[in-house]
Amino acid sequence: MIFRTLLLIIFTVSLSSSVIPEYKAKYKFERDDFSITGIRELKKSNNDDLIFKFNANTLLIVSMNFESIFEIKDSKIISKNYEVKIRPKSVDRDQKISYDYDNFKINSSGRDSWVAPLDQAAFLTDPLNAQIQIRLNLISGMKKFYINVIEMETGESQENLYELDGEDVCILQEKKYDCVILKRYRDSDDRVTTYYLIPELAYMFYKVIDESPEEYQKLELKELLSFG
Repeated sequence: MIFRTLLLIIFTVSLSSSVIPEYKAKYKFERDDFSITGIRELKKSNNDDLIFKFNANTLLIVSMNFESIFEIKDSKIISKNYEVKIRPKSVDRDQKISYDYDNFKINSSGRDSWVAPLDQAAFLTDPLNAQIQIRLNLISGMKKFYINVIEMETGESQENLYELDGEDVCILQEKKYDCVILKRYRDSDDRVTTYYLIPELAYMFYKVIDESPEEYQKLELKELLSFG
């Protein structure tokens, strides 16, 4: 009995630390006025933290750099830092958000500067690591769920509803994968976001389409450089 319990503990610890494998992939981001290709990477730091980032450059004219540092505990995201750097600087999108768990507050500097209360029970995600929470929820078998995402301008919590909405076949580097389709809805606006995810690759994002009456954006996986 003791041996079986020990095995269960070892398996659970191993599963929780590796349920989302490290990876590196090339993605293309498109919107109405421009497109750019960059690298997305999920990797472990020297401690229990994970670093999830997207870096893209085009002829040194436009660059987009997003980085999220967080921890996963019991299949929940514990956000720590989120940083955005966009060039040219005239776009004015630079922002850094830090989570202060000792003083129960969130600090933002850059384009939008504010201090907001930190509710640890809300498991507040940022726009980048929310995508890891989506994958964790799908791996756990959820078909409909809510995720709290921070509102970048104010620090408030924005509740997002996600619901599975079908299946499709996705082609990556000449290989066919079965994909699931997930949709996101928010009460605060009329945007609908559609995600195509690959279960075989721990629900890696294959394509994301974000639509509203004002704009259209798409992120699509072009090449998987490393996995696991």
